[in-house]
Amino acid sequence: MKSLLLLACALSSAMAWYYTKFEWSACNKTANPAVRVVSANVQPMPLRHPGTANFSVDANLNRVVQGNLKGKVNILRTVAGIRLPVRCYTYYGIPVGSCEYQNICSQMQSAVPFVNINWLVWVHLMLTHGQSVTCPLTIPEGNYNVESKSADIPVFDSSLSWLTVGNFDIDMSVTDDIGEVGCYSIKLSLQPK
Repeated sequence: MKSLLLLACALSSAMAWYYTKFEWSACNKTANPAVRVVSANVQPMPLRHPGTANFSVDANLNRVVQGNLKGKVNILRTVAGIRLPVRCYTYYGIPVGSCEYQNICSQMQSAVPFVNINWLVWVHLMLTHGQSVTCPLTIPEGNYNVESKSADIPVFDSSLSWLTVGNFDIDMSVTDDIGEVGCYSIKLSLQPK
């Protein structure tokens, strides 16, 4: 009986565990990637949806980032102590999850009406730094410091709601027409309100 009680306590503890701090690290394959993140933060953690996320990032672009941005994302999701990979899904014609993204800029623009991404936040960030918001992008080298911006986290469509809870370990790499832009690993949690 005691072992059954201990097992129940361990399972309930594993089910309630969430990351309490946004974590990130570089996984660059080249010695000098285009983007070097100095600092990044997302709060609150876990992120609650619907809700608001506050983020900040300080990054240096060591060279111009230009042309078609391609990306590769691998996501591991942990719920109730069970860790499984998230496969690539198509949602209204847009890849979501552990996918290879062939044109990140245009896919972000296409995603706006379906996932309620606050495109105005992206537009504001680009215009603040004197950048065009058209695809393909051309972003000059320099320091990009975004302090305490907020973005709304939407109510997710019921077809994706099962995928919007848990701990997420995400590895993502991005390239442009010149080469590696950057590779980063992040850890975050999502939780319904």
